[in-house]
Amino acid sequence: MALQYADTVNTGAAAVSGDAAFQARAVAAEAVGTFSQFFTGGSSAQGVLSGSYFIRSSSRVLTELGAFAGGSAHHDGTRTGQVLGNFRFHYQLAVGELFAGAGAGRSSFGDGAQNVFIGEAGASRQISGVDASFVLSPVAVDSAKYADAQLSASWTHANLDFSALAGFRLGDQLESLGGTARGWGSFNLVAWLKPGLAAVLGAGSYPIDPTQGFPGGRFASASIRFARGHRRQPIADAPLTQVPIAESGEPAAIKDFAWARAGARNVTLKATVTGGRSVEVSGDFTGWVPMKLTTAGNGVWTVDLPVAPGQYQMNMRINGGKWIVPPGLLPMVDEFGGAVGLLIVE
Repeated sequence: MALQYADTVNTGAAAVSGDAAFQARAVAAEAVGTFSQFFTGGSSAQGVLSGSYFIRSSSRVLTELGAFAGGSAHHDGTRTGQVLGNFRFHYQLAVGELFAGAGAGRSSFGDGAQNVFIGEAGASRQISGVDASFVLSPVAVDSAKYADAQLSASWTHANLDFSALAGFRLGDQLESLGGTARGWGSFNLVAWLKPGLAAVLGAGSYPIDPTQGFPGGRFASASIRFARGHRRQPIADAPLTQVPIAESGEPAAIKDFAWARAGARNVTLKATVTGGRSVEVSGDFTGWVPMKLTTAGNGVWTVDLPVAPGQYQMNMRINGGKWIVPPGLLPMVDEFGGAVGLLIVE
C-alpha cells in the first residue's frame, strides 16, 4: 500500500491482517490485528479484541453488553492503548433498527492516560437494496469534548461489495493533538475473483482519534483477500416451485419472520411473504448453502433445520433476488461486507 500518514509519513508498506471471530449462544467475540513493514524502514503493529453479550428483552428489543481492548506498537518505541466497556439498546424494525448506548474507559498514548466517555445514538435501514446507517457519537476525553456524525452505506451486486462513509466532527477541534480537519470520507470495493479470493481497493481520509491516540490521515490501498469460503459462492439452482402471486399485486417482501423449537436440536423457520414464488434461507447453520422453504399457503413459508442453541448469522431471499435481513433480526455486516441478521436460538 501507499501511505500518507498524519502529514508526516509518505511511504509505501507491505501489510498483513488477520481476523478471527467466535460465536456461541448469545456471545460474540472478534480479534483483529495488522502488521505493517514500511519500505523506508521500521514497522508497526496494532490489534483489537472486542466482545458482546446479547440479552433479548422482548421480540423487538435487544440489550448488548460489550467490551473493547486495543493498542498499537511502533518501531520508534511509541505505544497506544485503550480499554472500554459499553452497553447498547437495539430496537428492531421491519427493515432496520434504532439503537442507543454509552461507554466509559481509559486511553493511554504519549506521556499519560485519559478518561474516555462515549455516547451513541443512530439508526440503520435498508433502502432500495442499500444498507445505510447514521450514527451520532458524543465523546469526552478529559477536557476535550466533541461529537462525530457519520453516515455509511453498503451495496452488494453479484460478486462486488461496495461500501462508503462520510463524517463530520462538531465541537473541539483538537488542535493540541494535531487535529484540524472536521470532515472525512472513504470507500472500499471488494471484487470476488473466485470463492475465497478477492481483490480489494480502498481510499479516503479519517479523523484524529484521541480515544486511542491515533492521528488523522489519508490512505489509498490495494490488497488481496483470502477467506475461508465465500458465502455468495454460486450454487446450481434447482427449478423453482411456481406458486401463484397474491392478487393484491404487492411487491415481493418478507412481512414477518419467526422461529420455533421443533425437537431437541431442530428449529422451524417461518416467514410470511408476499409475492413469493420461492423463498430461501442461508446462514452459518447451513454452511451458507441456500435451503428452500416450503409453502404452507396464505403466504406462509416454513422449513425445519437442525440448529443447536446458539447465535447465528443468516439472511433470506425471495424469487432468487437479493439476500436480505428478515424482520425482527438485528442487522449486521459480515466479513464480506454483506447484510446478515443475528438469530439467537435458545
